[in-house]
Amino acid sequence: MNHIQEINNQCQRLPEDLQKQVLDFVCFLESRYFAKGSKQSDKSLSDTELIQACGILKAPRGVSLEEMETAIKQRGGKL
Repeated sequence: MNHIQEINNQCQRLPEDLQKQVLDFVCFLESRYFAKGSKQSDKSLSDTELIQACGILKAPRGVSLEEMETAIKQRGGKL
């Protein structure tokens, strides 16, 4: 299964409001990627870039939704 199929499968399991957040994030990544003036001629992401963009990250510790909400609000963001 390729990355696009896996992303699609994962997104289909999410509620619609979270699917919208995924789409917003992909749009953000695309705008940031193109703003850097990539040297790739077709401007498509490599498999490695897709893996990095899709959050294959290890968090140092788990946090609750309440902790995330508090941190976002402290930084001036809104949920």
